[in-house]
Amino acid sequence: MVMDIRQTWADNVDKKRQAQDESAQMDPSAKDVPAAHDSGHEDSQAQAAEPAQIKAVPLDPVPEPVPDVDLEGLITQVATGDAEVRARSATQLRALVPGSDGIELLFDLASRDGDPRRLPAIQALGHHRQWMSTRTRVETILKLARAERDPEIAAALVWTLRQREELREFLLHTMHTVAREAALGVPVSHSTVEAIVHAMLVGRAPDVDMILAQKLPAMHASHTKMAIDILQVMASFSSTEEQRLVVENLPQPPLFEAFVEGRSRPALNPEPTEGETLALKQWHDLSRLTSQALLDRPGADLIRYLVNRCAADEPFARRHAGFLQKAMAGTRDTLGAEVLDDFERLTQGATEERIERMALLLMELVDKIAGGESHSQASDLLEKWKSHSPALKLKIYHMQQGLR
Repeated sequence: MVMDIRQTWADNVDKKRQAQDESAQMDPSAKDVPAAHDSGHEDSQAQAAEPAQIKAVPLDPVPEPVPDVDLEGLITQVATGDAEVRARSATQLRALVPGSDGIELLFDLASRDGDPRRLPAIQALGHHRQWMSTRTRVETILKLARAERDPEIAAALVWTLRQREELREFLLHTMHTVAREAALGVPVSHSTVEAIVHAMLVGRAPDVDMILAQKLPAMHASHTKMAIDILQVMASFSSTEEQRLVVENLPQPPLFEAFVEGRSRPALNPEPTEGETLALKQWHDLSRLTSQALLDRPGADLIRYLVNRCAADEPFARRHAGFLQKAMAGTRDTLGAEVLDDFERLTQGATEERIERMALLLMELVDKIAGGESHSQASDLLEKWKSHSPALKLKIYHMQQGLR
């Protein structure tokens, strides 16, 4: 059995940092000495202040290989030794930072079919990724991953490429372990959005779909627009449940604009073709699905967006008043206290009609605004609005008494 050096990597890094902290506590002068570069963590950028008399050490110096260590021997022991030898060798391998010759050796081992050392060599490449700055190295890993038929080795090859856009091509891989590893590692970017949404709409592996779904809420607005376009294009090739999974996880304001407000609605010609008629029907289906999904769980970002739009656009407020009322009643999220700033900003110099409309919205939302002082702040704002005129004061008073 080959020891998976990925599993204990994080623990190893934590132990090394703990040892450094304990050493610093035992030796007061240690805080003046630059911290050793954590060769095992690719994102480490730690540096410490130095006394003036000590020559400055460059930030993140290129680590040198550990001398007198047989890298190939360690890989062999991890692959073929008994349990105790594997564990000890894996620890040494994680601590080792291979130089250019070591990287060359690891790539050589990674390409040897049938060699039991392939897997630990690939895992070592996944930890020490300085080779990723070389495009030919990345292409080598991609070529190996495409051709690999062993699920464990193929998944390890894909794992070495985490946070690389190239992983999009493996999201629909026939091997589940590979598709799942690709889903975990693929970033959300302009060049990956189509592949991510497409993979979710195919719906072949539920756990892969859920991993990808967790990447959608933080998607940039421009990426959301791309996702919505893909939804419409693939409407004929995806089920309602697959569409719902995408819709429920995309940012909500752009979805509202596209399907509730109708900005993505296809243009209808006076004499539409069969394809145009079908596209319009599919859009209406997506619109109903999106509206229901938004009302089932309206988020704070959607509520705040609607409040701002209703305040600034009276026709919008009239057209979507019913949707807003249902959304405010159904939201389970707590609104941030900054929404009170929105109310105040949006009513500066506003007409009494807008202030009346905003007062009604505020009273319906006040119980869902976070912060212990939200009620008093809202009350102060209502009193400020009452001072505009006796007529507005009476209207707000009637609202507060539930007479409207």
